[in-house]
Amino acid sequence: MKELKPIEETWNKKRIFFWLTFLIMLVAGLITFKVLALDKNQDFSQKPITNKTKSVEGTSSRSNSSNQDNPAVNLKTSVADQLNSIKQEASSINIAEVATSSPQVQKVLEDIKSIQNLPKSQAKSFCQQICNGL
Repeated sequence: MKELKPIEETWNKKRIFFWLTFLIMLVAGLITFKVLALDKNQDFSQKPITNKTKSVEGTSSRSNSSNQDNPAVNLKTSVADQLNSIKQEASSINIAEVATSSPQVQKVLEDIKSIQNLPKSQAKSFCQQICNGL
């Protein structure tokens, strides 16, 4: 019978490079996973912890949390805020400017100015005609 030669496995450069790259990527992936997922709540700063308070930072009172839970209350507050801003804008409007912008109002104002030069009896009748025309 023929003698069997033991098979010698050769380590070529491609295999070595492939496995080293695979191991490096695996280690980098595990480190990234540990840092991003597992250590999320850890604070690595070197600040000393002093002045501990009994309240929790970022919490609000019950009335505020109930407003967040109830959309109708949120809607009421937003509508009230918008209404207040509209009231403020309306109070700053110049009434004379709005009144004189309409052509009909401008005609009436011109008629009233022309009455000033007339005698009182004619001015009264003319004013009544203007007012009846409105």
